[in-house]
Amino acid sequence: MRSDPLRAKGPRRPGGLLAVRLRPRRPALVTAVAVLAVLGTLAVLAPLFTSLDPVATDTSATSLPPGSAGHPLGTDLLGRDLWARMLYGARTSLLVGLTAAAITVVLGMLAGGLAAVAPRWLDGLIARTADVLLALPLLVIVLALAAVAGPSLGLVVVAIAVTSWMPVALIVRAELRSRRERRHVRAAYALGLSRWQVMWRHLLPGALPPVASVAAFEVGHAILTESTLSFLGLGVPPNRPSWGNLLTEAQAHLLTGEWYTVAIPAAAVVVTIIAVNVVAGAVSGPSEGGTW
Repeated sequence: MRSDPLRAKGPRRPGGLLAVRLRPRRPALVTAVAVLAVLGTLAVLAPLFTSLDPVATDTSATSLPPGSAGHPLGTDLLGRDLWARMLYGARTSLLVGLTAAAITVVLGMLAGGLAAVAPRWLDGLIARTADVLLALPLLVIVLALAAVAGPSLGLVVVAIAVTSWMPVALIVRAELRSRRERRHVRAAYALGLSRWQVMWRHLLPGALPPVASVAAFEVGHAILTESTLSFLGLGVPPNRPSWGNLLTEAQAHLLTGEWYTVAIPAAAVVVTIIAVNVVAGAVSGPSEGGTW
């Protein structure tokens, strides 16, 4: 029996958005995923790794250096254990970063996808709205939201998402508009696929790699923005530990020689941003025409 020359060899691979995959054999990717898994585990299971209250003060153990008995990362000026504050702070910072980035990407992809397939007037409306919001400073929007809802963790997430979806939308819009006239997309239409089937299988996968890079940036941007808003009294309440709050409080220690109060939370933020960017850079999609 003669084999069909058009039949692809090997198992059939998924198409559309399911075709986007990670390359697990890259050592950097494995390391980045391991780092994020460890950080996530420490954040979720924080009570198992410390019995100390992250907001409890101890006047007899103030400004202890790392390695002190009972305080592996030392204490701050109020005697609060930095190891406990880092663990519980990871909960807040990672929650803000991941939630804000996820909402940003979803809003951006929905807006960009709609603009790419919508009539010209709606496309122009979405594009101009994105341009206007890009011109507005973050602080003005946050102050407006704070006046209505009051400072809270939810305010930080909403403020970041409202002021960050525009780059994702413009990237998705540009990618989809550049791909919709390609021959394999026209062929899909000729075969009877609907507009949304074409978008799902042939257009959106090509936009995911650049969107993944923006999403990775947004995770770090959200963590740093949380620090700024907390410093202004518009973000996470002071009695709730976060990496941003730790960095804000550490400003008073810069001239006291307590370098670790700055270095430890800053290192956590930098390592998290690098790990997320490595994972985002490992995202790959189908090649031109939908093949691998």
